[in-house]
Amino acid sequence: MSTIEIIVIAIVEAMDCFAVAISTGLCKSGIKRSRAVLQAVSFGVFQGGMTLLGYFLGSFAERWFNAVGTPIACAILCILGARMIWGAIRGGEATASCAYLSLMNILLLSIATSIDAFAVGISFAFLNANMVFATSAIAIASFVMGVLGFEIGRHASKRFKTKIPEIIAGIILIAIGVKMFI
Repeated sequence: MSTIEIIVIAIVEAMDCFAVAISTGLCKSGIKRSRAVLQAVSFGVFQGGMTLLGYFLGSFAERWFNAVGTPIACAILCILGARMIWGAIRGGEATASCAYLSLMNILLLSIATSIDAFAVGISFAFLNANMVFATSAIAIASFVMGVLGFEIGRHASKRFKTKIPEIIAGIILIAIGVKMFI
C-alpha cells in the first residue's frame, strides 16, 4: 500500500471527526478551546486505536463488530443530535450543558466516529500496510480535522444570534448516524 493511498484513507477517516467538530463548534461559541482540543485529541486517539484494534483482531471480529458496532454508533450520534436540537428549542439547562462539552460527550462522539476505523484496520491487515505510518496518519488527520472543524463551527456560530446553529449541529450528528447505519 502506497504512502499516498494511506494519506487519502487517513483524510477520509477524519471527515466524520471534521463534521462532528463543526457541529460541536456550532453548538455554542462559548465552549473553551481546551475542551475542543481535548475532543480533537480524543478523536485522534480513538481513530488510531480502533485502526490498530481492527488490524490485530482481523476478520475474527469483523462480523460481530459490523453487526453490533454500527447500530450503536448510529444510536449514540442520533441521541446526542436530538439532545442538541431539544436543547436549542427548549433552552435552559440543555443549552448550558452543550456549551460545556462534557468528557462523556467527548468520549461518546470519539467512539461513534471511530467505528469505521476498525474496519479500515481489518483491511490493512490483508493489505500488508505499514501500520506505524497508517495509524499515525489517521490519528494526526483526525486531530487536525477535529481542530479545524471546531474552529469553523465556532466562527459560524458567532455570526448567528439565534438557535439555528445548535439545531443544524444536531441535524448534522443525526445525519452522520443515519449515514453510518445505511
